[in-house]
Amino acid sequence: MFRTQHYQENYPDQKDRKEGGKFPIIACTVITIFAIATLVLGLILKNPYWVIAGIVPAAIYEAWRTEGFFTKLQSVGILVLVVLEILAIMKVIRLNLGQGFEDQEIWVGGFTVLLGDIRFLIPIVMVILSLGLLWRTYGMYTKWLSVVLTANSVVLLYLVNKKALISIIQNFF
Repeated sequence: MFRTQHYQENYPDQKDRKEGGKFPIIACTVITIFAIATLVLGLILKNPYWVIAGIVPAAIYEAWRTEGFFTKLQSVGILVLVVLEILAIMKVIRLNLGQGFEDQEIWVGGFTVLLGDIRFLIPIVMVILSLGLLWRTYGMYTKWLSVVLTANSVVLLYLVNKKALISIIQNFF
């Protein structure tokens, strides 16, 4: 609140770039167009790197825009998960959570999640966090970005593990 008030007192002819004006509309539009383009390219080429490229700007801007404690935690969590997913797909990080457990699936928040390679689990968590942002945020632009993040996370999950996506859809309906 103080930051916005200070900005308006010192720059009365301009609106805060984070709170309003044309910047959020332009930024969200450009991010959405880029995300859709990379999503389509990723599906055509069957390459998850394209989809991740579309998630990165949306995740960065969402992390910057969110202000509540839990929404900030979720948006920063998505940003961290994107970096981890890039490293997992590049096979810099190799972790199989299914090894060493009797069951190959766990029950999380009403959903059965298949355990396995970390690069399959990260998009599942990203989808859950993105939907959480959609539910928790109040601002138009943060909701807009959470829809972009949710769509791209679902497509990323589809590209890295169709079986997990089918399992989630079957459990949901």
